[in-house]
Amino acid sequence: MFRRIIVTVIGAVFLGWSAGYAADYLTLEESIAIALQNNPQIKAQNENVRGRLMEKRQSLANLLPLVSLNYSYTRYNQAPFIPLPPMAIPPSTTSLFPDEIQTGFRNNYAFSVQATQPLFTGGALYNAYKVAGNTYQATDLTRSQTIRDLKRLVIEGYYRLIQARQTLDVARSSMVSLKSHLDVANAFYNQGMIPKNDLLQSQVSYAQSQQYVIQADNAARIAESNLNEIMNRDLATPIATEKEIPMPPLNETVDQATETAFANRQEIRVTQLQLDSANKGITIARAGYFPSLAATAAYDKIGEQPDVDFLDSWSLGVGATWYIFQGGFTTADVSRATADRNRVLYQLQAQKNRVALEVKNDYLSVQEAKARIAVAEQAIAQAQENLRIQKDRYNLQVSTTTDVLDAESLFAQAQMNYITARSDYARFMAALRSAMGTL
Repeated sequence: MFRRIIVTVIGAVFLGWSAGYAADYLTLEESIAIALQNNPQIKAQNENVRGRLMEKRQSLANLLPLVSLNYSYTRYNQAPFIPLPPMAIPPSTTSLFPDEIQTGFRNNYAFSVQATQPLFTGGALYNAYKVAGNTYQATDLTRSQTIRDLKRLVIEGYYRLIQARQTLDVARSSMVSLKSHLDVANAFYNQGMIPKNDLLQSQVSYAQSQQYVIQADNAARIAESNLNEIMNRDLATPIATEKEIPMPPLNETVDQATETAFANRQEIRVTQLQLDSANKGITIARAGYFPSLAATAAYDKIGEQPDVDFLDSWSLGVGATWYIFQGGFTTADVSRATADRNRVLYQLQAQKNRVALEVKNDYLSVQEAKARIAVAEQAIAQAQENLRIQKDRYNLQVSTTTDVLDAESLFAQAQMNYITARSDYARFMAALRSAMGTL
């Protein structure tokens, strides 16, 4: 019986709501999709993820050969030469022995190709590439966390809107019931069957019910505006939602939910990536103890004409650089990297403790709301029967107006408790899924 009442109440509220203006019907999934599409923070994080991907590719480039092309032109005021010392020779042979030797051209063109390939850096370049990969993954996980948090906000806003409209319907239904009782009281008073204070009591209760309707209607409009704000839409955009708040089952134990959270929570996975990067940071710091090796290759051409066809040469080489003394810089760098690793490790332990507490609190909240639903279901049927009896007794003048008004209040409160419990259950379930990292 009470389920039919709730359905009737909800239907009436939506009929009354749609009478004033047309509204777009949105399911919860559609609302989430709109929020994800419109949210500027997620758009910003999309760009941040793309930027970190480019940084990862830059780190990969450091492992590959560096090749450069050079082409140049230089003009001197005169061709380079080497002067020769004067020689004691007959004047008739002077033209056979010049006093300078030309060593270059006045116009000089040069072309070169150079390649450098790191061979060994103590693991610094490779681990820097892996750290960049971890940063990219962590940024992507942070975006996923933002998406998860936004989904939870949409779910809470969506269910609060349904709850507000169902509450409005209960208030309207109660007002109608109180108006019916007031009509009966007026008839009894006109016949001299009840004193005036009974009539006044009915009038005051009816006026109070009108106040509740006004407040509930305003709360529903505010809830609609809040949901529009979460979806980044115009606050005045009308929304038609689903009529019932769902009751998804809770199949996990609290220990299973905690293990799932440890495996899926984006915050924990980000910290684990940071821990891996910190370990690689120690390896990068230790690279200062080792020499670095690189291979080079070059090809050069020079000439007096732009086609550079006078002389060419090539070379191959391997070089090593080893800093044998840096004043303790590398040792201090390794100690710094180790301290950073230990800090992240402690942060990971603290983070797991916070997540476990969050999961347990949400789990207990879900169980509490579920128990409240069961109690509220029974209370609705009992309050409805009590109201029926009190109205019948009042019609027979064997009960007072106070009895009817109290029964009406109990019935309305039982319906409110049921609506609130269902809304709390659905929102706590969303909070639990969010805490588990599966939302």
